[in-house]
Amino acid sequence: MDKGYDSEEIHELIQDTLNSCSLIPVRNRKRKRISGYYRRRIAQSFDDEKYHQRNKVETVFSVLKRKFGESLKARKYRLQVKEIKIKVILYNLSRMISTFVILTLKCHIIKVTHPSSRNLTHTTEYGFTVQNFFMLNS
Repeated sequence: MDKGYDSEEIHELIQDTLNSCSLIPVRNRKRKRISGYYRRRIAQSFDDEKYHQRNKVETVFSVLKRKFGESLKARKYRLQVKEIKIKVILYNLSRMISTFVILTLKCHIIKVTHPSSRNLTHTTEYGFTVQNFFMLNS
C-alpha cells in the first residue's frame, strides 16, 4: 500500500484486527509531529527495504495480467482459485524455460569463446551454475 492509505484507522485495523504488520509509509506533512499511536510506531520502525519489495509483487501481477488476461473464465470460487494457481504455475514454468534458454546460450558462448575455461560460477536465480549446466549436458 502507498501513502494514500496512511490513516490511524487503517493502521489500527491491520495491527489489531488482522494481527499483521503494516507496511504503509507515513505521509510527509508540514507538521513535524505525527498524530496517532499506530502512525508514530510505524514512523519509528518503518522498514524501507521491506516496503520496496512490493515492487516485485506488482511487477509479477502486471505480467500475469498481460500474459493471461485480467479476467477469470471460471464462475465458481473454487474453480477461480484453481485457474489462478494454473496461471501462476504457467508463469513460473515460462520463467524457468527462459532462464534455461539464456543459460544455454551463455554456456554456448562461453564454450565457443573460452573452451579451456573451467572456473565458471555464474549462478542463476534457480540455483544453477554454468559449471553445473555443463555437467548436466555432457
